[in-house]
Amino acid sequence: MFWDETEQGDADVEPVVPKCEDALTTIFLHFTLIPAVVIVGVLSLLQRRAKTHAIDQSLPFLQRRFGIVIPMDAMGFSNRWSYGFAFGAIYYSVLELIYDQHMTKYFKPWAFAIAYLIGGFEVGMAYFPLFACLSTPYVRTGAVMGIFYSIMWIILVGWDWYTCSDGMEWGRYQKLIYQWPRMLSLIFLLVRYVFVLINAVRKENNPEQKPMHAHLKEHVKRLLRREAVCSKSLNWFQRNIYEWDPHFKFPNRIIGTCIISFLVLYTFVFKDLEVSIYAYNKWFQGLSLDFLQCFYVTIVSASLHMGISICHVLACYRKHIKRLWKGQKDFIPKKLQNLDPAVSLGSIAKYSGWQIAFNFWGYAIGCAQTDGPDTCAVKKNASSALCFLRAVMPLRIAAVHAPLSLGLQSFFQSTIVPGFVGFALIFVIFKLQDFLVQLFFLQDKLSQTDEKKPLALNNRKAFYCFNYFFFFYNVAMGITSCFIRIMISIVLGSFLVARIDRSILQKGYETFDRGYKTWVGMILADHNHNNPVMVCFIELLLSHVQEKQFECNYTEINSPLETCCVMKRWRLLYTLLKNPQLIPLRKQHLRAKVPLKLKSSTQADVVVQAWLMRSETATEMVNEQCKAV
Repeated sequence: MFWDETEQGDADVEPVVPKCEDALTTIFLHFTLIPAVVIVGVLSLLQRRAKTHAIDQSLPFLQRRFGIVIPMDAMGFSNRWSYGFAFGAIYYSVLELIYDQHMTKYFKPWAFAIAYLIGGFEVGMAYFPLFACLSTPYVRTGAVMGIFYSIMWIILVGWDWYTCSDGMEWGRYQKLIYQWPRMLSLIFLLVRYVFVLINAVRKENNPEQKPMHAHLKEHVKRLLRREAVCSKSLNWFQRNIYEWDPHFKFPNRIIGTCIISFLVLYTFVFKDLEVSIYAYNKWFQGLSLDFLQCFYVTIVSASLHMGISICHVLACYRKHIKRLWKGQKDFIPKKLQNLDPAVSLGSIAKYSGWQIAFNFWGYAIGCAQTDGPDTCAVKKNASSALCFLRAVMPLRIAAVHAPLSLGLQSFFQSTIVPGFVGFALIFVIFKLQDFLVQLFFLQDKLSQTDEKKPLALNNRKAFYCFNYFFFFYNVAMGITSCFIRIMISIVLGSFLVARIDRSILQKGYETFDRGYKTWVGMILADHNHNNPVMVCFIELLLSHVQEKQFECNYTEINSPLETCCVMKRWRLLYTLLKNPQLIPLRKQHLRAKVPLKLKSSTQADVVVQAWLMRSETATEMVNEQCKAV
């Protein structure tokens, strides 16, 4: 689908594998925008906006309808595995974006950044209903439309298998080998929609209020509980590899990124096997070398390295988030501890796409490192020859044949200038993301004297849509970002290039590592929005406010005003007696000519001084009133 499989041989030689035209899938992807827009429009019609805007005054019959439909709560924890399988359904289209199969042929070479942006938005809109039908509060409507939309995609993928099943080595099973995870994910989503619909029909029409996340609540309980004297014994796996924590959950986007990374790695491995075996049968078959065994070792080693790196990133995410919960920031370089809020929040949108692109580079470099001449000794260096051919041949063609065939001036105009303009557009779009976050998705300054806006999310629903659509663009552009990262850090070691959670630059130069800055910004944003203590406090505060409103509406409606004032004064007196350090912070003490100090005074002295100042203030107020009369 996204590789041209024809043999570039002589004119009189038949191509070994005919080109498989996937016009059906490409055209259908364009036409899926029609049902996708219809589904999103229906869900938006049902959604009511929280605030009233000018359009509601002009068109009052809308009744604040046509709200924002979110694809996924990027920072939430609900339906994590359902969203993960939804990412599994789109991974093949992500690969097509990487291999220039969307929109790039309609644009000039210098505008490839814009082509990727438009192609990413098209793919995102085509798969938007798969996510929106899971996140909509109108469960029944979303489940019904999700069932029909997933069935439509299952039929498309099945028809694609039947009509286009040619390959260099796998033959009729090529599409089955590459796309069975995609079909499995679509089937899982179909079953999930049916299950959601059945549960929605069985339940009552009255929606239940969602409780606070149980794992955050249990984490706070564990903090308040006294530590046991004798800790439980850990086995070897828990001590050295990974210890499961039932009170910690990864956000939705982390689970989705992990799943799509494994699926992309799976596709890369089998495509590399197919291309390499075909090249061996074509060019190296006459050599009496045990080439295949050496190459299999290369593929297995690089695959294991990437699989371990993906899992290790999850462990590092949990470790870093827990350190931030404890207030420990020493593992973050000092220059990045006070990261700009716009950059930090924008990293939420960049991380998933960049992590997938970095995994792509990590696998490619892993193959080059394990495919060296020392891997299988001298008699098995055919694998190194093939690796050199795969890696160096495109560079040789671009650097030697293109200038000779086109001429130096033509080569400069057709290659260097478009490339420079393209990279400039990439930089502009990168900065545009941070500018949009700064303008629309950060809350206003707490004070006019503040230099920056706080790291607090505003327009949450719009930000989730922004995060979703830029995910596809950031996957494609992450390839370029990782290339820049490699060029900067190639001397320091490219073996850890997939470790986005650790800067591979020297200490003091971490700010040049875009990938690591994205990681730090993401975990800082997660820490500020998912801190268990803060979430529990807000939940308790909201529940207390609701209880007080309920009591005021029903129990205190006939109570005299004097009773309420007496109760409030008694609570104030009790609070100040138990917390005398709050007395100097009251307004009348702060505005006094001689403010009350709490340095060397006991609790009783502070209370006596406070009452004396209170009486003096009251006397001054009475005298001023008498003078006014």
